[in-house]
Amino acid sequence: MKRLEQDRLLSELLAGGAPADFRRASLERGLALIRRRRRARRVGRWCVVALLPLAFGAGIFLSRPSRPDAGPVSAGQSHAPGISGQTARSESVQIIDDEQLLALFAGRPLALVGQPGHQQLLFLDEPPTLPEE
Repeated sequence: MKRLEQDRLLSELLAGGAPADFRRASLERGLALIRRRRRARRVGRWCVVALLPLAFGAGIFLSRPSRPDAGPVSAGQSHAPGISGQTARSESVQIIDDEQLLALFAGRPLALVGQPGHQQLLFLDEPPTLPEE
């Protein structure tokens, strides 16, 4: 800026009326900016509050495991293919103890692992498989 322009700008600023108008305009612009920011924060908070129930509902809906069969299963129906409802109803489950179970697989290396009632039968001659989750 040239010296002549600097002097003219300085004389306008020191004239008296201009600084008050400048202050008022600056204050109004600053207040408008603060109001806009406050309004934007308020709208953002309300959006978060409105979206929380939707996010909660989506979390519950998506966390449920998907079921391959859509309809309810009655007592006469069976999940295993090739077994009719009549066969599934007429057979009963026989409960055997640990020794009887191990005797069924004589000659194979195996182990019962876990607490009684929640044991798993492991075949030690097969590669381990990861449990499905």
